Amino acid sequence: MRAPPSTPMFPQEVSKRLCAGGCLSRRTLRFTTSAPRSVRGGFTLLELLIVIGIIAVLLVLLAPAFTTIKSAGDVTNTTYGIKGLLENARTYAKANHTYVFVGFGEVNSSVVVAVVASKDGTRHFQYLTSGQGSDWQSNYADPSKPEYHGGHLVALGKLERYENLHFLVDFGPWAPADHPNSNMARTQPTGSFYTLGNDGSVSATPFTWPLGSPLDTGYQYRFDKVITFDPQGVARITGSTNADEIARVIEIDFQPTHGTLVPPAPTNQDIGNQAVIQIAPTSGAIRIYRP
Repeated sequence: MRAPPSTPMFPQEVSKRLCAGGCLSRRTLRFTTSAPRSVRGGFTLLELLIVIGIIAVLLVLLAPAFTTIKSAGDVTNTTYGIKGLLENARTYAKANHTYVFVGFGEVNSSVVVAVVASKDGTRHFQYLTSGQGSDWQSNYADPSKPEYHGGHLVALGKLERYENLHFLVDFGPWAPADHPNSNMARTQPTGSFYTLGNDGSVSATPFTWPLGSPLDTGYQYRFDKVITFDPQGVARITGSTNADEIARVIEIDFQPTHGTLVPPAPTNQDIGNQAVIQIAPTSGAIRIYRP
């Protein structure tokens, strides 16, 4: 005979039968399975002082490194920025058949550079063996002339300022024959007109910024160190006695105001964070030297 079918059970009855031997309720299970909470204390005063001391020591050790990195960045930005300005100035002079004047100044440990061009395409000074630039000066000093206060010049772009740098320096000779493995080895011909550094010379074609201010007072910047590009693209540093002389090389030396500085010549120029820009006056080629 077939066994009679078992009586079906509802879910509540199944649960009661399974828990006949004793079950834990959901509420009881939740409380019994939860992990005990741990109580964590804070830092002691001594531990905090130790951590602060370690951080202070690290800052003291790392500060010179950050200073050196910033100095290197300032020198790099300056050299390549000025290289671009010089190349653009030469290109403008040739394309527009005019004279372009690139003025350099140093104010509050910063290098300032401005580029201006002749409006009418003339140089506004004569090539003389003495007193060169006297007519240039008179254009600024004589209010009866239309060129009064730099009116014969036009600005090419805005004033550029490069922080934390000196350019009124002269690193001295560092010939390739004497230093064949040096990144600073470069040709430096003799003569007093190849460098724009701290040689005491003043350009025969100074100008002021903003244009329109006189040479004696009332200006924000005066540029007494000037590189001139003629309509053929030839670069000159025009002094009071050098007439139409074309130097073999024009050099500008840069040094940071802080960090590792190059020792005075003739010591090792491979030590430091300096930079050199050299211009080939006739070809316009520009090279940068860094240690």
